[in-house]
Amino acid sequence: MIHAIAAITMLAQQCAPEIATEAVVPLVVTESGGDDLAININKGPRVRAASIADGAALVRRYMADGYTVDVGLAQVNSANFARLGVTVEQAFDPCTNLRLASSILRAGYGLAIQHYTGLDAISATYSLYNTGTLTRGFRNGYVGRVWSAASGMGTIQTPPPIPRSASASASAPTATPASAKQGIADASWVVGQIDSNAVQVFR
Repeated sequence: MIHAIAAITMLAQQCAPEIATEAVVPLVVTESGGDDLAININKGPRVRAASIADGAALVRRYMADGYTVDVGLAQVNSANFARLGVTVEQAFDPCTNLRLASSILRAGYGLAIQHYTGLDAISATYSLYNTGTLTRGFRNGYVGRVWSAASGMGTIQTPPPIPRSASASASAPTATPASAKQGIADASWVVGQIDSNAVQVFR
């Protein structure tokens, strides 16, 4: 099922209340376009399942072949399922998927604020979510796409510029283990309303 922005917002408020919906919804739109059955086989084809059962079978088949697979609304990576305590079927559930994304984002933000502040820390968190590094998501365009989605929804007037240090080619800290889209339950990330250039970040 493809969810409208209003439905994604309601789900985010219910299932991922630790993260501001203004931060989660653009990420979901960028990741899956609101499709809770979206599947992305990393270094493989992008497919769409007809049902959760069909999707779970596809994911298990590609995992057995050595691929990692991004699943559901927020495209949570299959490398995290066992650690986060979910089955493939559960990862397709929209509420569970957003809860997992919230955990991953909070962990990423905990690392990002060691290197950045304000909007730059949020941007670096998006980069970590996509790539497992603080900067590669700037260079591959992902962070820009998330902020463009936020701008298109009216939650921020203008996408913020790329932090100067993020455009450098030097190696940046990575999340550990090396897989992207991972989370640590005890990290916290709460972002206030993204409105104009006034953003409040509370830890």
